[in-house]
Amino acid sequence: MFSKKTRRRFGQNFLDREMSKKIADDLPCSPQDSILEIGPGHGALTEWLLPKCSNLTAVEIDNFCIPELQKKFKNSKNFNLVHKNFLQFDIEAWLSERPSWIAGNLPYNMATAIITHILPHISKTKGCMFMTQAEVAERITAKAKGKGYGSLSVFCACYAKSRIIRLIGPEHFNPRPKVNSATIMLEPLENPLCPEPDFFGFIKAAFSQKRKTLANSLSSHCGKEKTISALKATQFSESTRAEELSLENLTNIFTILTS
Repeated sequence: MFSKKTRRRFGQNFLDREMSKKIADDLPCSPQDSILEIGPGHGALTEWLLPKCSNLTAVEIDNFCIPELQKKFKNSKNFNLVHKNFLQFDIEAWLSERPSWIAGNLPYNMATAIITHILPHISKTKGCMFMTQAEVAERITAKAKGKGYGSLSVFCACYAKSRIIRLIGPEHFNPRPKVNSATIMLEPLENPLCPEPDFFGFIKAAFSQKRKTLANSLSSHCGKEKTISALKATQFSESTRAEELSLENLTNIFTILTS
Protein backbone atom coordinates (compact mmCIF):
# COMPACT_ATOMS: atom_id res chain seq x y z
CA MET A 1 0.00 0.00 0.00
CA PHE A 2 1.10 3.59 -0.57
CA SER A 3 0.94 5.90 2.42
CA LYS A 4 -0.91 9.21 2.18
CA LYS A 5 2.19 10.83 3.64
CA THR A 6 4.26 9.69 0.67
CA ARG A 7 1.66 10.87 -1.82
CA ARG A 8 1.52 14.34 -0.28
CA ARG A 9 5.29 14.61 -0.19
CA PHE A 10 5.76 13.97 -3.91
CA GLY A 11 2.50 15.46 -5.15
CA GLN A 12 1.40 12.05 -6.44
CA ASN A 13 -2.12 11.13 -7.49
CA PHE A 14 -2.42 7.61 -8.87
CA LEU A 15 -4.45 6.91 -12.03
CA ASP A 16 -7.08 4.20 -12.40
CA ARG A 17 -6.63 1.46 -15.02
CA GLU A 18 -9.39 2.64 -17.34
CA MET A 19 -7.95 6.11 -17.85
CA SER A 20 -4.36 4.81 -17.86
CA LYS A 21 -5.12 2.67 -20.91
CA LYS A 22 -6.76 5.57 -22.74
CA ILE A 23 -3.75 7.79 -22.10
CA ALA A 24 -1.28 5.09 -23.19
CA ASP A 25 -3.30 4.60 -26.39
CA ASP A 26 -2.86 8.33 -27.13
CA LEU A 27 0.91 7.95 -27.43
CA PRO A 28 1.81 7.30 -31.14
CA CYS A 29 4.67 4.98 -30.28
CA SER A 30 5.98 2.25 -32.59
CA PRO A 31 7.27 -1.15 -31.38
CA GLN A 32 10.85 -0.10 -32.25
CA ASP A 33 10.77 2.98 -30.03
CA SER A 34 11.86 3.41 -26.43
CA ILE A 35 9.92 5.26 -23.75
CA LEU A 36 11.28 7.21 -20.81
CA GLU A 37 8.54 7.33 -18.18
CA ILE A 38 8.71 9.89 -15.40
CA GLY A 39 7.16 9.04 -12.04
CA PRO A 40 5.49 5.68 -12.78
CA GLY A 41 4.07 5.53 -9.24
CA HIS A 42 2.40 2.13 -8.92
CA GLY A 43 2.75 1.38 -12.65
CA ALA A 44 -0.78 2.08 -13.88
CA LEU A 45 0.43 3.81 -17.05
CA THR A 46 3.55 1.62 -17.32
CA GLU A 47 1.39 -1.47 -17.67
CA TRP A 48 -0.12 -0.19 -20.92
CA LEU A 49 3.01 1.50 -22.27
CA LEU A 50 5.27 -1.57 -22.02
CA PRO A 51 3.61 -3.54 -24.88
CA LYS A 52 3.91 -0.51 -27.17
CA CYS A 53 7.72 -0.21 -27.16
CA SER A 54 11.01 -2.09 -27.32
CA ASN A 55 12.27 -0.66 -24.03
CA LEU A 56 10.82 1.37 -21.19
CA THR A 57 12.96 3.12 -18.60
CA ALA A 58 10.97 4.34 -15.60
CA VAL A 59 12.47 6.96 -13.29
CA GLU A 60 10.88 6.98 -9.84
CA ILE A 61 11.90 8.93 -6.72
CA ASP A 62 9.51 7.39 -4.18
CA ASN A 63 11.02 4.68 -1.94
CA PHE A 64 7.57 3.19 -1.36
CA CYS A 65 6.91 2.70 -5.08
CA ILE A 66 10.19 0.98 -5.99
CA PRO A 67 9.48 -2.50 -4.49
CA GLU A 68 5.95 -2.48 -5.89
CA LEU A 69 7.22 -1.67 -9.39
CA GLN A 70 9.95 -4.30 -9.15
CA LYS A 71 7.40 -6.90 -8.15
CA LYS A 72 4.79 -5.93 -10.72
CA PHE A 73 7.17 -5.92 -13.71
CA LYS A 74 9.73 -8.53 -12.68
CA ASN A 75 8.92 -10.65 -15.74
CA SER A 76 8.99 -7.77 -18.22
CA LYS A 77 12.31 -7.95 -20.06
CA ASN A 78 11.89 -4.54 -21.65
CA PHE A 79 11.40 -2.79 -18.28
CA ASN A 80 14.22 -0.86 -16.61
CA LEU A 81 13.72 0.95 -13.30
CA VAL A 82 15.84 3.85 -12.10
CA HIS A 83 15.44 5.01 -8.51
CA LYS A 84 16.24 8.71 -8.77
CA ASN A 85 14.90 12.23 -8.75
CA PHE A 86 14.25 12.89 -12.45
CA LEU A 87 15.84 16.34 -12.21
CA GLN A 88 19.11 14.52 -11.43
CA PHE A 89 18.69 11.94 -14.22
CA ASP A 90 21.17 12.22 -17.13
CA ILE A 91 18.59 12.77 -19.84
CA GLU A 92 21.18 13.81 -22.41
CA ALA A 93 23.05 10.50 -22.15
CA TRP A 94 19.84 8.46 -22.26
CA LEU A 95 18.50 10.19 -25.35
CA SER A 96 21.76 9.82 -27.24
CA GLU A 97 21.30 6.05 -27.40
CA ARG A 98 17.84 5.54 -28.90
CA PRO A 99 14.80 7.05 -30.68
CA SER A 100 12.57 7.82 -27.75
CA TRP A 101 9.35 9.21 -26.37
CA ILE A 102 9.05 10.74 -22.93
CA ALA A 103 5.82 10.27 -20.99
CA GLY A 104 4.47 10.44 -17.49
CA ASN A 105 1.85 11.42 -14.97
CA LEU A 106 3.87 14.29 -13.52
CA PRO A 107 3.71 15.16 -9.82
CA TYR A 108 1.63 18.32 -9.61
CA ASN A 109 4.21 20.18 -7.54
CA MET A 110 7.08 19.36 -9.92
CA ALA A 111 5.47 19.47 -13.38
CA THR A 112 6.77 22.87 -14.44
CA ALA A 113 10.31 22.15 -13.24
CA ILE A 114 10.36 18.77 -15.03
CA ILE A 115 9.05 20.15 -18.31
CA THR A 116 11.47 23.09 -18.38
CA HIS A 117 14.27 20.63 -17.60
CA ILE A 118 13.33 18.51 -20.63
CA LEU A 119 12.60 21.22 -23.21
CA PRO A 120 16.24 22.02 -24.16
CA HIS A 121 16.62 18.31 -25.03
CA ILE A 122 13.27 17.76 -26.75
CA SER A 123 14.74 17.96 -30.28
CA LYS A 124 16.40 14.60 -29.57
CA THR A 125 13.05 12.96 -28.78
CA LYS A 126 10.10 11.92 -30.92
CA GLY A 127 7.89 13.90 -28.57
CA CYS A 128 6.58 14.09 -25.03
CA MET A 129 3.20 13.29 -23.53
CA PHE A 130 2.50 14.40 -19.98
CA MET A 131 -0.34 14.60 -17.55
CA THR A 132 -0.44 17.78 -15.46
CA GLN A 133 -2.97 19.93 -13.70
CA ALA A 134 -5.34 21.35 -16.30
CA GLU A 135 -4.25 24.85 -15.30
CA VAL A 136 -0.60 24.04 -16.08
CA ALA A 137 -1.60 22.45 -19.41
CA GLU A 138 -3.49 25.62 -20.31
CA ARG A 139 -0.46 27.76 -19.45
CA ILE A 140 1.84 25.61 -21.57
CA THR A 141 -0.43 25.67 -24.63
CA ALA A 142 -1.63 29.28 -24.30
CA LYS A 143 -1.14 31.77 -27.11
CA ALA A 144 -0.63 35.54 -26.95
CA LYS A 145 -3.65 37.37 -25.45
CA GLY A 146 -5.06 34.03 -24.28
CA LYS A 147 -5.88 32.87 -20.76
CA GLY A 148 -2.81 31.65 -18.91
CA TYR A 149 -0.32 33.04 -21.42
CA GLY A 150 2.98 33.78 -19.70
CA SER A 151 6.67 33.00 -19.46
CA LEU A 152 6.05 29.21 -19.42
CA SER A 153 4.02 29.47 -22.65
CA VAL A 154 6.85 31.37 -24.34
CA PHE A 155 9.55 29.03 -23.04
CA CYS A 156 7.68 26.00 -24.40
CA ALA A 157 7.01 27.71 -27.75
CA CYS A 158 10.77 28.13 -28.24
CA TYR A 159 11.20 24.37 -28.48
CA ALA A 160 7.91 22.63 -29.25
CA LYS A 161 4.38 22.67 -30.60
CA SER A 162 1.99 21.94 -27.77
CA ARG A 163 -1.63 20.81 -27.58
CA ILE A 164 -4.02 19.42 -25.00
CA ILE A 165 -5.08 15.86 -25.79
CA ARG A 166 -7.73 15.17 -23.15
CA LEU A 167 -9.18 16.58 -19.93
CA ILE A 168 -9.37 14.20 -16.95
CA GLY A 169 -11.61 14.55 -13.91
CA PRO A 170 -10.65 13.89 -10.27
CA GLU A 171 -12.69 10.67 -10.20
CA HIS A 172 -9.92 8.87 -12.11
CA PHE A 173 -7.35 9.33 -9.31
CA ASN A 174 -6.54 8.02 -5.87
CA PRO A 175 -6.41 10.12 -3.79
CA ARG A 176 -8.85 12.39 -5.61
CA PRO A 177 -7.26 15.77 -6.35
CA LYS A 178 -9.22 18.99 -5.94
CA VAL A 179 -8.44 20.06 -9.50
CA ASN A 180 -8.94 18.77 -13.03
CA SER A 181 -6.03 17.30 -14.95
CA ALA A 182 -5.10 17.17 -18.62
CA THR A 183 -2.70 15.38 -20.92
CA ILE A 184 -0.58 17.42 -23.28
CA MET A 185 1.53 16.52 -26.31
CA LEU A 186 4.77 18.37 -26.98
CA GLU A 187 6.16 17.88 -30.48
CA PRO A 188 9.73 19.10 -31.11
CA LEU A 189 10.04 21.92 -33.61
CA GLU A 190 11.99 21.13 -36.76
CA ASN A 191 13.81 24.44 -36.32
CA PRO A 192 13.66 25.29 -32.63
CA LEU A 193 14.52 28.76 -31.44
CA CYS A 194 17.83 28.63 -29.59
CA PRO A 195 17.99 32.04 -27.97
CA GLU A 196 20.83 33.48 -25.97
CA PRO A 197 20.75 32.59 -22.25
CA ASP A 198 19.76 36.19 -21.43
CA PHE A 199 16.54 35.77 -23.41
CA PHE A 200 14.87 33.73 -20.69
CA GLY A 201 15.82 36.30 -18.05
CA PHE A 202 14.23 38.89 -20.31
CA ILE A 203 11.06 36.81 -20.64
CA LYS A 204 10.76 36.27 -16.88
CA ALA A 205 11.18 39.99 -16.29
CA ALA A 206 8.64 40.83 -19.01
CA PHE A 207 5.93 38.67 -17.40
CA SER A 208 6.90 39.33 -13.79
CA GLN A 209 4.24 42.00 -13.29
CA LYS A 210 1.43 41.18 -15.69
CA ARG A 211 -0.73 44.19 -14.80
CA LYS A 212 2.07 46.57 -15.71
CA THR A 213 3.12 47.64 -19.16
CA LEU A 214 6.18 46.00 -20.67
CA ALA A 215 8.07 49.29 -20.32
CA ASN A 216 7.49 49.27 -16.55
CA SER A 217 8.09 45.53 -16.11
CA LEU A 218 11.44 45.81 -17.88
CA SER A 219 12.47 49.16 -16.39
CA SER A 220 15.00 47.63 -13.98
CA HIS A 221 16.07 44.94 -16.46
CA CYS A 222 16.63 46.97 -19.63
CA GLY A 223 15.72 50.57 -18.79
CA LYS A 224 12.31 52.14 -19.41
CA GLU A 225 13.29 54.56 -22.19
CA LYS A 226 15.25 51.88 -24.04
CA THR A 227 12.28 49.50 -23.82
CA ILE A 228 9.86 52.15 -25.11
CA SER A 229 12.22 52.80 -28.03
CA ALA A 230 12.32 49.05 -28.85
CA LEU A 231 8.53 48.85 -28.68
CA LYS A 232 8.13 51.73 -31.10
CA ALA A 233 10.70 50.19 -33.45
CA THR A 234 8.52 47.04 -33.60
CA GLN A 235 5.28 49.01 -34.08
CA PHE A 236 3.98 48.66 -30.51
CA SER A 237 2.98 51.43 -28.12
CA GLU A 238 4.51 52.08 -24.71
CA SER A 239 1.27 50.84 -23.10
CA THR A 240 1.79 47.32 -24.52
CA ARG A 241 1.79 44.45 -22.02
CA ALA A 242 3.82 41.25 -22.32
CA GLU A 243 0.74 39.03 -22.64
CA GLU A 244 -0.19 40.80 -25.87
CA LEU A 245 3.03 39.76 -27.61
CA SER A 246 3.82 36.53 -29.48
CA LEU A 247 7.15 34.72 -29.28
CA GLU A 248 8.18 36.39 -32.53
CA ASN A 249 7.27 39.84 -31.18
CA LEU A 250 9.20 39.25 -27.96
CA THR A 251 12.21 37.93 -29.86
CA ASN A 252 12.28 41.03 -32.08
CA ILE A 253 12.13 43.35 -29.07
CA PHE A 254 14.86 41.40 -27.29
CA THR A 255 17.08 41.57 -30.38
CA ILE A 256 16.75 45.36 -30.51
CA LEU A 257 17.38 45.73 -26.77
CA THR A 258 20.56 43.64 -26.93
CA SER A 259 21.97 44.92 -30.21
